[in-house]
Amino acid sequence: MPKQLHLQFSEVFPTDIWETALSSDRLLISCRNGDAMEATFSLFNLNNHQFELKALGFDENWWVTVYAFVGEIIVFQIFNDSQNIDERSVFGFDVNAQEAVWSVDNINVRGLNGYALSLKVNEEEAEVFTIDIRSGNEILETEEDFSVKSMSGNLILPFHYTGDSNYFTTVVRFLKEFAEVDLVGACDYLEYEGLIFISAHEKLEQNLTNRLYVFNANGELVLTEVLAQHSKGLASDTFYIVNEQLIFVKEKREVKCYLIKDL
Repeated sequence: MPKQLHLQFSEVFPTDIWETALSSDRLLISCRNGDAMEATFSLFNLNNHQFELKALGFDENWWVTVYAFVGEIIVFQIFNDSQNIDERSVFGFDVNAQEAVWSVDNINVRGLNGYALSLKVNEEEAEVFTIDIRSGNEILETEEDFSVKSMSGNLILPFHYTGDSNYFTTVVRFLKEFAEVDLVGACDYLEYEGLIFISAHEKLEQNLTNRLYVFNANGELVLTEVLAQHSKGLASDTFYIVNEQLIFVKEKREVKCYLIKDL
């Protein structure tokens, strides 16, 4: 039997995982509870496998989402008007200090470039202005560099192939030969460090199942995980690799991480 991937950590959350974001060695996990209208945020350190924050919530709760996670700053946005997504407030949360360090109300978010966040007040003649998300201070004409050298700790994402791609046809043949799997619709695919990672959709009875397969260079399976037993559609970006660790969300409630070096 080939050597299997080593499980680094697994964490089950009580509510659905909405999204994840990375900054250096920190994994931000956003969860949402539709019944309770609550959103919570947890921060996991990929080096020591400890939570730095767990189930953090805010007064505005349901209407808070993550806009960006850069360096030590999480930029949260609050949707002030459910009928107008441009009506927002934003605030910066310092993960080291574990507190909000600035906020701007009733603005339109134009975009983020490194640490520079472009905003526009919701008035017809208002001009666009830019702030430094580390301090909340407005950026004027300056020579200072606001770029970010490494936002995501060497994040590696898979390629997404659909049925009209020649690559997809190749993956179909590979899965059929080495795993007796009938791939349908689309897949995520990555080759890294002598391993082949495939997130495949399969039609099982009347259900669409999303399963993750990892093969070694000999075509032997070293990991199989069900990502979604009853998938409602064709998912993409279903896994990623950061700092030699394979990370994915399983069944909307569980974050899992496998070590992929020294296999």
